[in-house]
Amino acid sequence: MEILSPAGNNIHINVAIEEKSNAVYGGLKKWNARNNAVNFSIDEYNRNIKNLHENNIKFYLTLNTLMLDEEIENIITLLKSGEIELPDSFIVADIGLILRLKREFPNVDLHISTQFGAHNIEDLIFLEKLGVKRVILARELTLNEINKLKKNTTLEIETFIWGSQCLSYSGLCFFGSFINGGSGNRGKCSILCRDVYEVNSEKGTFLYVPDMNCINLTKELGEIDSLKIEGRRRTKEELQKVINEIKNKYSEDEQKGYLYGSKPEENKMYENINHRIKPIYNLKDIKEIDEKDVFIEYKHGVPYKFTNELDKENENIKYVYSEYKDSYKIEKNNIFFVLEIKDNKIVRIDYTNYKGEFKSFFINNTNDLISISIDEYINKIKEISNNINVYKVRYIRNLDNKYMISNSMLLEVLKYVEENNNIKTTTNNRKNEIQLDMIYVETDNLEVVDNLKDDKFVKIIYNLDYMENLEKIVNKYENKIIYKLPLFNWNSDNYNELYKKLYNKEVMFTRISQLEAFKNIKLKKKYIDYSIYVWNKETLNFLRKYEVEEFTASPELNFEQNENIFANQKVQYILGGKLPLVYTRNCFKKVFGCQSCNIDLQKAKKIKNISKDLDFEIICKKDYRMILFNRPILNDYSKFNINKNVKFRYITYSQKPKDVKMTIDILKDSNYVEKLLKTDLWKESYENNLIVTRA
Repeated sequence: MEILSPAGNNIHINVAIEEKSNAVYGGLKKWNARNNAVNFSIDEYNRNIKNLHENNIKFYLTLNTLMLDEEIENIITLLKSGEIELPDSFIVADIGLILRLKREFPNVDLHISTQFGAHNIEDLIFLEKLGVKRVILARELTLNEINKLKKNTTLEIETFIWGSQCLSYSGLCFFGSFINGGSGNRGKCSILCRDVYEVNSEKGTFLYVPDMNCINLTKELGEIDSLKIEGRRRTKEELQKVINEIKNKYSEDEQKGYLYGSKPEENKMYENINHRIKPIYNLKDIKEIDEKDVFIEYKHGVPYKFTNELDKENENIKYVYSEYKDSYKIEKNNIFFVLEIKDNKIVRIDYTNYKGEFKSFFINNTNDLISISIDEYINKIKEISNNINVYKVRYIRNLDNKYMISNSMLLEVLKYVEENNNIKTTTNNRKNEIQLDMIYVETDNLEVVDNLKDDKFVKIIYNLDYMENLEKIVNKYENKIIYKLPLFNWNSDNYNELYKKLYNKEVMFTRISQLEAFKNIKLKKKYIDYSIYVWNKETLNFLRKYEVEEFTASPELNFEQNENIFANQKVQYILGGKLPLVYTRNCFKKVFGCQSCNIDLQKAKKIKNISKDLDFEIICKKDYRMILFNRPILNDYSKFNINKNVKFRYITYSQKPKDVKMTIDILKDSNYVEKLLKTDLWKESYENNLIVTRA
């Protein structure tokens, strides 16, 4: 069994050699899902791979983000240039890049990233036919599910054993992308899930999933080919300890993780694996400190206790204050700063923008120090542009709140912020009146289907959720609707017999492996949902071989990027609605006090992000949950010249049937945007990445 350790810097490489890992994975400065790690320059990479090979350790190169056409070309050009040593394998998530690497470098193994989200037998059958060697399974699978998959494939199987877990199902987090503009699919996770939230006046990190430690289950994963350690930003000491514990197949630390989760059939899911089951803190615990001034800092996944009563002997008490200068503003470029202060001097400034991009600035001149308050610092940033919102600055406060800063360092920060925080629409503000001839309406509500199924203006996309109710739905609606296949199939069951009931129907595919499963079933029309990422023409052309007739433009890309990909193709654009930001297997039963899953299914549960003053809601399905932003998207396509191949989709999750009917009636008017913005349902709506580009 392979021990696979992370390498985000040169120290990690030395740890892998010293501790005799079997293999190491790491990335270059671009094109990988840990952009906040140091990662390697080409020279560093070449030296490290030579050093590893001399010690009989393999190196797997992570290229595990979604790719645009020009990025694929850049990667292939670099790999063929002779400037870079080829790795022992490529770790890849994007289908277009997988296909190109397979053609250009047939002798280098392909490992499918966890970002691909492989979690069932259909996925493995598809990937096996694609010719890959290894699959890194989605992190949300249980021990039994992983072992079942291994027994039903010839592929090598790699699974995480220790390290960070995500709230979201692997590869399907849109939290940062739809709220900030920074996509986890691009290695720019903005970790909104780790903010402080409020439910029923209790505050806690209810969406935070602490680190996995499943080392004690190593013996029960005996057939698995590779045990993976997450951690390209971990310390040397952490990695040394973990590698040794895996070798000994035992850990003394607290055991948690999806592998320890409840059995899915019990419908309890993973409510007991982390600290969400109780509030992290209550306001009564924070004496005389304004609630806006409290920042939760973590140590090994456990929150520190906070107080304003000085106790220097207690190492678990931290005096860290955060000053919130403004609410998080969805229409602006939101910036967060962390100031490191020593001897009253600001010696380091860490900057994170709305896209999850991170940069550090360090003091390098103590001869040009000037005095500045935090308010003055924030105002200088805001003066750069009206589009900038400094929503938080974190620092350790002194009594007079005045600090010394190097003027050259301050100017460097201001220049960088100015260069990297422009906001613009993808076109000018021209107005082209749009008269919709029809609208796709996506719903999981049968009352909405019944209300609209005979409206000639509407084409229903019904989200099946579960295949078990397929026969009943088909018998009732026949060819009147598009059947959207379930996004998840946790039990790895083969649905071939159920799929046959969709013979000669219109079907929307949510996973690329479903296309292979339907290859021999005649359908009236095939649609692709945006959960199948089509970010480049290589992927597009591959999908067309399956006779796909209509695609969905990615809401993570802007209109012009999608136009370049889908030129002359039939394509749907998201017009409006609440798009799921997160799909998760985690259960929030104890947070919300749910009495019965059967009663509470599909009933929206309200949760507030108090760190950013944003409201969300959680909708429960039978074996997964969706987190939605309380504000709907409403994209104004009158700014674009729309060609005849473009259609629009309205997503109705959490909306009442009467509100859906009202919206449909307004959409029949050419002035629908202006009219919708006057309604209570849509007045707080915003435009997402399809319309807004933040350069």
